[in-house]
Amino acid sequence: MGDQREWLRGEVPSWERDGLISSAQTQAILARYPAPAAGGLPWGMIIFSCLGAVIVGLGLILLLAYNWDAIPKYGKLALVFGSLAAVQVAGLRLFLGRERFQPLGEGLCLLGTMLFGAGIWLVAQIYHIDEHFPNGFLIWGLGALGMALAMPSIAQAMLATVLLTIWSGTERVGFDTPVWITPLLLLAVLGPLAWQRRSRLLLGALIPACLMAYGFTLPAGEHATWMLFSALLSLSALCLAGAYLTRHIGTFASAAPVFLFYGSAVFMVLLYLLSFPDLAHEFFYWHREELTWARSSYVLLPLLGALLAWGAVARLRLTSGQARQEGLSAPELALIPLTVLLAAMDLLVLSDHVDNWLIAGPFNLVFIGLAASLMARGCRDGLIKPTVWGSLMLVLLIVARYFDLFESQLTRGLVFVVMGALLLAEGFLYSRAKKQKREGGAQ
Repeated sequence: MGDQREWLRGEVPSWERDGLISSAQTQAILARYPAPAAGGLPWGMIIFSCLGAVIVGLGLILLLAYNWDAIPKYGKLALVFGSLAAVQVAGLRLFLGRERFQPLGEGLCLLGTMLFGAGIWLVAQIYHIDEHFPNGFLIWGLGALGMALAMPSIAQAMLATVLLTIWSGTERVGFDTPVWITPLLLLAVLGPLAWQRRSRLLLGALIPACLMAYGFTLPAGEHATWMLFSALLSLSALCLAGAYLTRHIGTFASAAPVFLFYGSAVFMVLLYLLSFPDLAHEFFYWHREELTWARSSYVLLPLLGALLAWGAVARLRLTSGQARQEGLSAPELALIPLTVLLAAMDLLVLSDHVDNWLIAGPFNLVFIGLAASLMARGCRDGLIKPTVWGSLMLVLLIVARYFDLFESQLTRGLVFVVMGALLLAEGFLYSRAKKQKREGGAQ
């Protein structure tokens, strides 16, 4: 990214001299991609310092565990608190001192947080504290969270993300206790930190952690599959809207690929599963008498968030004044929220007597529409990724329908002939668009 930014800042003045862009456009482009601070962040030192801190911490924990029985009680306490204090003090002095030693200080502070977590379990073992064990992950996670905000530190924030997600999972799996506060805490506290530091790494950890933590809040009971499925579908659509908004608002444009990756992965898998009639019926089958406020909120809150986000996308698209938008095409922008609405309608009107294909049919059409849109965009702009993904989606859908829809050998043969012809035509159109794009860039 740094090399690309440097290249862009070197090229923009020549574009202005050649009359390709105006002075105001030059300033806007340079403001959107500012030069990094002097020297930039020493990411190599940061990564290796934090990785080394984690490995050293694990090694110390293993050494303590091996010789633990031979150490007297007060010696154990002195060892736990003394090592924790020494590492944290040394780390903070380095972090607050000269800039060149800040990555090393951050690594030592991360080691201190690892020792803090080990100390929680060791003190509990010394005094034989038979406590609710997920509370250990909670205290450890809150400690990492406090260090992440105080320093601030992306490494500490990622550790806090992992620990709080584990806490939520142990509460749900081990004690059947949904913890609603976990996804809210991650979003409200660490989300702004990722945005402020423009950290795609932290954002890439927060998104799956929030999805998992929200999944752990699933209310108990039978036929709960439809709640989890519907919530994940809405949350993935919300991520896709986030990809579009962050790209076009521009304050954290580099976050768009992160949102797009997770949103597309979850959304496409769920949409593909919905194209199977039996699975679609199973996902949306539920008993009306099981509906409670908790279950309603679990499904409606992500649905409302997705619809509001896509409303913002529609407003941005209508008011931007651009003839063509970068990224998702118009059919994709329409089909993604349409899928969420179709799922919501199925939840409201579905009964056990509805034909399975009546449920899965619209999702098959949406899947075909998305595949065709990706293929068309890739062939039009000479882009390999949408071309390949659209083709793969089409092939997967045809193969699936080969087993549950096309019973006649003649029909199956015709379908494969048509699909093969489409892929051949797509290859020709893509090659031509790629050639035109290359020739246009050479002029």
